[in-house]
Amino acid sequence: MAVAKTLDIRPETKGERTRRRIMDEARAMIEEMEIEAISQEAVAQRIGITQSALRHHFPTKDSMFAAIFDNIFSGFYRSAEQVLLEPAHEPRQRLIMLCKQHLEYAMTESDRVALQSFAHYLYKPDLLARQSSWYHWISGHYAMLLAAIRPDLDEAERHGRALAMLTMCIGAWITLGRSRSPWPSTPDGGAKKAMLAAIEHLIDQ
Repeated sequence: MAVAKTLDIRPETKGERTRRRIMDEARAMIEEMEIEAISQEAVAQRIGITQSALRHHFPTKDSMFAAIFDNIFSGFYRSAEQVLLEPAHEPRQRLIMLCKQHLEYAMTESDRVALQSFAHYLYKPDLLARQSSWYHWISGHYAMLLAAIRPDLDEAERHGRALAMLTMCIGAWITLGRSRSPWPSTPDGGAKKAMLAAIEHLIDQ
């Protein structure tokens, strides 16, 4: 007889709740100021806990920021993985969905947090390696889907086009981010449509 599986929906512990509050408050502070201006003391004061309580969860400021940035990017990783595992879509649909999702993520999530994380990673070799690993992962999937769509392209061409797509999506943080004013030469949503059209050109031409 098959045994029905039950969902593990245990309540959040006090420690988990405190850790989440620390990350939420520190992330909100990144929206307001540069990372260098944020101290563990300031985060603890805003939450109303002691510095020792904060350091129990995050011994250093770097460990706190690393957890925040990992949480942000792992969220996109999970959503991208769902698209890749969706069996109902053809490779071309899946590739466009991945790129569209990436662009929408860049346009709706905080560009201030993302861009400060990019700069922060540059000076932390272990964080930079994790970020590069994620870029290689998503670019590799772009190239794999291109191989299924365009078997006429050789490996170098597929990977080159995949890298171009990734660069366009990452660049959206700078040109189409939430803090940017709308581009005067394009109607509402026009910039995203133009980016997606350019990506489709890379797929089809």
